Amino acid sequence: MHAKKITHLKTYLFFLSFLILTSSCSVKNSTLKKGTEFEKNGNFKEASELYMNVLFRKNNIPEVQNALRRSAQLYISETAFSIANKNERNDQKGVVDDYYNLSQFVNRVNAFTKNINIDSQTKAIYQKNLAVYLNNEYDLANKYLSEDKFSEAENTLKNIQKFDSNYKDTSKKLVIAVNEPLYLRGVEEFSNKKYIASYQTWNRIATKEPNYKDVKNKLQQALNERYKEGSYFLMQENFKEAEQAFSDVSQINSSYLDVRNLYKEAYSEPIYRKAMKDLKIDKCRTAYLGLKDILNKFNSYKNAEELKNTALKCAEYPIIIESYRTSSSNGFESRIQNAVIEDILSSKNPFITVIKGGTSNNSPLYNINSTRPTNSQLSRYINNSYANTRAKAILTVHINEYKLQENQPRVFNRNGIEVKRIKARNGSDSIVEKAVTYKEYERRNTLSSSITYSLIEIKTGKILMQKTIQKNDEQEVRYARYNSNNLSLIYPTRMVGSTFSRDNSNYKVLQSLFQTPETIDNEQLSDNILTDFRRRITNDVLVFNPEE
Repeated sequence: MHAKKITHLKTYLFFLSFLILTSSCSVKNSTLKKGTEFEKNGNFKEASELYMNVLFRKNNIPEVQNALRRSAQLYISETAFSIANKNERNDQKGVVDDYYNLSQFVNRVNAFTKNINIDSQTKAIYQKNLAVYLNNEYDLANKYLSEDKFSEAENTLKNIQKFDSNYKDTSKKLVIAVNEPLYLRGVEEFSNKKYIASYQTWNRIATKEPNYKDVKNKLQQALNERYKEGSYFLMQENFKEAEQAFSDVSQINSSYLDVRNLYKEAYSEPIYRKAMKDLKIDKCRTAYLGLKDILNKFNSYKNAEELKNTALKCAEYPIIIESYRTSSSNGFESRIQNAVIEDILSSKNPFITVIKGGTSNNSPLYNINSTRPTNSQLSRYINNSYANTRAKAILTVHINEYKLQENQPRVFNRNGIEVKRIKARNGSDSIVEKAVTYKEYERRNTLSSSITYSLIEIKTGKILMQKTIQKNDEQEVRYARYNSNNLSLIYPTRMVGSTFSRDNSNYKVLQSLFQTPETIDNEQLSDNILTDFRRRITNDVLVFNPEE
């Protein structure tokens, strides 16, 4: 058995080698054929590129390597002839460019084969022309520099370094060509009082050439001038411009002189002054928010902390929250009242404090409303009834409607099949299907509710805010019933032609309907409406600003 396995393995390896050889031969033959066509047409470089592409994928094809050496040498000879002609015409650039490209080509060829070289005569021609060419290019670069044509100078100097990276002082001159236009741009920006722009421009130089001219001093000058601008703006109480100037300086160097303190003053002082004015005219909430902004940013400023506490005490807005109804609402008014109180407290609003008031007939406001008073009577009554409280306003929530409609279920007779497995006398099982009728029910309950909520100022009886909102919600239940001790035997049906057939795909759906309770959770309906009502009431209360 072992000998057979070895024989099979040898056979497999033989065929594998045959396939590889066949494939390799196919690639080789195709390449050589195409390359020969290129060579016949004098396209020696194209032929060489073709051979190198093949050898890049598989470098051990001797026939292709030989072809590459042949085509490459032909291309070298062709190019050498062209270089000699250009030399006769004193075309130094043509000679230098052709030789450079040829040398790159030779380097690539030698990565796949060996001993491909440019002849010494062509090299000598190149060296002679290169000296003249580089000297001409160097003179041209100097001319460009003298004419402030920095981009042209940069390109020319880089071209020189392509052939000789150490040619004369091209490295130094290239530094000038690259950086001088930036330097001059910075000078112009500085003269136009664009100090930060000039700083950024000069900094581009300093990042790579920190010792270029006086660029270090230029950076300091730009930063200092922007600082002086900020100081001037601050002295003139132009706080906005001063803040921007000190911010610019701080972003570059946050430790520059006393820029931190000056930025703090420029930012805080206008807010501080406004807060002082707001406190005098009882805009305490606005003052508090401004002072809080300062302290959040800087931790301290003058007596801002003390003033903030004063403003907060002044801005406190205690409200009484009451709820009442005109008809039975199953305690919905109390639920709304408690929910709104909970939401306001959890909001951590610094201004609003809550006092829980009465509900329905426990509310003075409810009692007076039942007599339909005039506006003046209502105002006087509110003032008298709530004068002893520290509250500034009353939030009333009136249940206009709370109607639950519980509908009778709709009944549908459905065709089903009862499947039983019966054991025969001979011990074999047989399946018996029996047509049955089960009932399917659909039931829907609807809850409709409408409320009106008002925010009333106690001192004046003025209605500060009043809205009426209405919402409906419904819950639906679908279930099935059949009088059987083993409902798992009941299958739904589907129509096939003119007869009913067992519907196995919806079996699990029917079984789920058999297990579904008949009742609807009316409490969930109430919860859904409550969620919407409490959110809208709370939001309106929290965004209400008595100072506006």
